[in-house]
Amino acid sequence: MAYLFDTNHCIYLMNGWSTKKTGLTSEELNTINVFSKIENDVVYMSEASVGELFYGIERSQRKEYNMRKFKALILAVPPVPVTKQVWEIYGQTKAELSKIGKIIPDIDLLIASTARFYNLILVANDKHMKNLPDSFVRENWSVI
Repeated sequence: MAYLFDTNHCIYLMNGWSTKKTGLTSEELNTINVFSKIENDVVYMSEASVGELFYGIERSQRKEYNMRKFKALILAVPPVPVTKQVWEIYGQTKAELSKIGKIIPDIDLLIASTARFYNLILVANDKHMKNLPDSFVRENWSVI
């Protein structure tokens, strides 16, 4: 299997690696537990998540510390490119959702469109991802 982490799961993983197990949230602990059981599966992130993570690092009080965590994350969860075809899926899906009155934040729809283009299972903990069409395969490791 191959997966694409939404930004929240990237953060759960980064936090889980740097915190004692007793200090983890249930979301972080669950994500770490599932991730640690992966053997032949591959996990990626979208380039859109890279941007969100850089934004978070820039806003943080501990930029150098968080940048080190990010550099470790990107080795374990490499980004896949946002291509023209990803943008086409994004545009089609946004139009489809707007016709039925459902909204997903643009960056999250871009991440989901990346997963769909690369035929990856989207791993996210965002309630609005439930608005995605059934053609988007999703899991939430933070509640398993």
